[in-house]
Amino acid sequence: MRMELLHCYWCSNSVLFIYHKTMFRVFFSLIFLMLVANAFGQNDSSKKEEKAIELEEVTVVATRSEKKLKNVPIVVQLLTKEDIYKSQSTDFQSFLENEFSGINFTYDGGRPNINMMGFSGKYVLFLIDGERVAGETFENIDYERIDLDNIERIEIIKGASSSLYGSNAIGGVINIITKNAQKSFDVSSSYLYDTNIDHRANLSIGSKQKWGSLQIGSFYKMREPYLLKDTEQRKIFYTDGRVKELPHDYLHIAGFTNYGINPKLNFQISPKWDLELKPAYYFSERNDGTENAKKVLERYYNYALSLKSTYELSQNESIKLTGSFDRYSKFNYYRLLNEQEKNYENTLKRVSTQYNNLISGKHTLVAGAEVLVDELISLRFNDKGTEASKDSKNYTLFAQQDWILSDRFTLVAGVRMDYHSLFQEHFTFRLSGMYTIDEFTLRGGYSSGFRSPTIKELYTNWFHPWGGGFQIKGNETLKPELSDNFNFSVDYSTKKLNITAITQYSVVTDKIDFVWSDSHSSIDYTNFKGATRIISSEFSVAYRLNKFFRLKSSYAFYDIEKRLSDHRPHTFTLKGEYSPSDSLKYIPSLIISGKYVSSTTLFSSEERNTFEEYYSVYEPYWIWRLQTSMKLPLGFVLNAGVNNLLNYKANTVGFYSSISPGRTFYIGVKYSY
Repeated sequence: MRMELLHCYWCSNSVLFIYHKTMFRVFFSLIFLMLVANAFGQNDSSKKEEKAIELEEVTVVATRSEKKLKNVPIVVQLLTKEDIYKSQSTDFQSFLENEFSGINFTYDGGRPNINMMGFSGKYVLFLIDGERVAGETFENIDYERIDLDNIERIEIIKGASSSLYGSNAIGGVINIITKNAQKSFDVSSSYLYDTNIDHRANLSIGSKQKWGSLQIGSFYKMREPYLLKDTEQRKIFYTDGRVKELPHDYLHIAGFTNYGINPKLNFQISPKWDLELKPAYYFSERNDGTENAKKVLERYYNYALSLKSTYELSQNESIKLTGSFDRYSKFNYYRLLNEQEKNYENTLKRVSTQYNNLISGKHTLVAGAEVLVDELISLRFNDKGTEASKDSKNYTLFAQQDWILSDRFTLVAGVRMDYHSLFQEHFTFRLSGMYTIDEFTLRGGYSSGFRSPTIKELYTNWFHPWGGGFQIKGNETLKPELSDNFNFSVDYSTKKLNITAITQYSVVTDKIDFVWSDSHSSIDYTNFKGATRIISSEFSVAYRLNKFFRLKSSYAFYDIEKRLSDHRPHTFTLKGEYSPSDSLKYIPSLIISGKYVSSTTLFSSEERNTFEEYYSVYEPYWIWRLQTSMKLPLGFVLNAGVNNLLNYKANTVGFYSSISPGRTFYIGVKYSY
């Protein structure tokens, strides 16, 4: 398939409710059935008091200290292990997409590429238990290494967070907290099969004792590659009004075999001293489904180790020391020779210390220092294709304090100084506040951000053989990207209803991207002049009719001032959940959910030597899911469902269209002891 470099600007369009009126009839019919089932559940003698929308969960990512979500002055969205279990998602990215209207993925180059409120993967910092994740492809981490079944909660900050987390956090932070053992003996296993020839298996074992705890999570995932084809004639539109029809095209969606193991060992050395040791291993073999895959497969290895020590200096003071190592390697595996050749290796080494102090029972001070070493070995640093190594070092001091000025008003301020071995020092700041009025919570503030050019952006010098062939060149004179982010949110919360509205305005200067050279013989990384402005908003509603039935909906919009984006500006989610009482045996839960993404227009150049620009249009679409689960005796749970309920398939396929193969069915079983 011919490779094209595409750029996109948003185009508005109406939501196609008329076209999908059948789905909405199904949706509301199922809601009615849930209500009927719930009416019988109301007679349960063990009925408990209705629970409020959860705001008591503890979050760490926003302030680097444990706080209840309702007390955090910074906008944080949180997902729990219960949300993950109910979703029955087969992978991390589909889970995020289904839960948030403001998070979407495209598949540029056949790999998942995140967009979070207008920011792509290079602006979103991923953490696992607070540690950075090594390795990237098309500016995204390898999402397959994340084991959904081993996640305790996911904490998400949308907007610049560089004052605490440094580079790459211009667009936000996603922190994944893994599970700890909660019982003296805990074992669970699960298996799920999808008719798209998709298998997922998990096994976890845990034990909590007086000396500490041990939790071991492991997973295995396998999917066969598949092929998507155009069902309609593809059209491109020239700026002079001409229309050209292209031959039917196709898109290979890669298959894979992945497995990993994630032990987590906690020692309670003394009442004041905790120690955590966490090694991890991950392997992936990728089959892109093409003829070349019969000879060559891609293999990925990840080895990680972290050690954390926390000591309580007093009842309100603690100090934490952390050391971590994360290595991610890519190999070409030659099937006939049974040999593999390394072509990429990224290693992150980090040492940090952090001091926490709760002052007068109200004010929290967090201060720390860290050193981060980023090493990259690649065959793409010179035009000879030989292995070369580059590295960078970053030294950091940071401090943040939040003040509870009154029962209603909380203020948080932070500053961070980063000294980069290539770009010297840089300061970032945050000032945010929270004000509560009865059921309303208002949050708002300013934060600055920055992103240092990556080693790849600085030093790449590689000939790209596809699409006619061209050189990709880094630029050693690149400057860091800078950003200013202003955000405001309103949250209304009662026992039954939660409404949240979030708006943020970001200005990014010295934005780094690639452009064609004047001769169109190479792609060169450069800093764009001026500022790129991004405005984004998200509105969500969750309504709990009672303890059995809940409705959720959200809408997100973003606008990027300059058309250097390949994402869709409008998204909308809708979900209805019925969860029966624990005392009602063999009554299944039921969830129906849908996500709408708007159309988009993408620009490209037909021939590099003619400079003739054209655009193509990608249609809007809905994807609906229906899922159910039922508790069985002896700790078993049966899961089943339908993905892509209306059997939507893209009429013309590409990196920016849906990659769903159509309607698929799945069934699974889980055992817990």
